Amino acid sequence: MAFSREDIEANREHFAAKLRAEKQKADVAQWAKGEAGAGDFLLLDARQRGGFNKSHIQGALCVPVEELAQLIGKLPKDRELVTYCWNQT
Repeated sequence: MAFSREDIEANREHFAAKLRAEKQKADVAQWAKGEAGAGDFLLLDARQRGGFNKSHIQGALCVPVEELAQLIGKLPKDRELVTYCWNQT
């Protein structure tokens, strides 16, 4: 199936917007090390509290997905929020 010029442009715009909306792993690593130019964002660990207590990225806040609705009002509205989680299985 051949893609039209409009299809190609739509895909290009979609993925460009997606990349602008996502922090890259390197950006978070730079932030965690406190390196200059890392950006000003709040890192949220979306795992359950037990996993967070075992280990987490220094400076991250624990905001479990299950508690997000309760905690959302306490999060700053003037800073970029970046979430992370991982599966330990």
